[in-house]
Amino acid sequence: MAMPRTRTSGSRRTGPGFERRRSRRRRLHKPSEVQLHGVGEESGWQCAGALLNVSAEGIACRITNRHAYDLCVRQTLRAVFRVGVSPATFDLKVQIINITAAGTSEHQVLGLEFVDDAKLEAAQPALREAIATANAPSGQDRVGS
Repeated sequence: MAMPRTRTSGSRRTGPGFERRRSRRRRLHKPSEVQLHGVGEESGWQCAGALLNVSAEGIACRITNRHAYDLCVRQTLRAVFRVGVSPATFDLKVQIINITAAGTSEHQVLGLEFVDDAKLEAAQPALREAIATANAPSGQDRVGS
């Protein structure tokens, strides 16, 4: 059974000293693929998307509208991805934090936060290493807001 769709309001607090993320994210120079899978009653749902950026707390990815319309904010999924050229594959639970337009009429961007569990705790050292060595050019690899 699909959960009701909820979108974020689009209003954002901005200004000097305001950082809406707990840690900085790394924009990937060449987006990787991310596989998203439903969990629980939604375990049959899946799609592939472009991994746009990553931090120790979560990821952002771009998926088609066709797949995004099946999702809602606060829904839990599994995300399977690699960061840049790192050989490590991560398979982690994520919660949808926001769903926003991707600048085209065919795609949406999902803001996904990792679910804090034993699997994430075990993956954190490898994830932090993969983020640190992501294949983005120096000076353009970090995005603050």
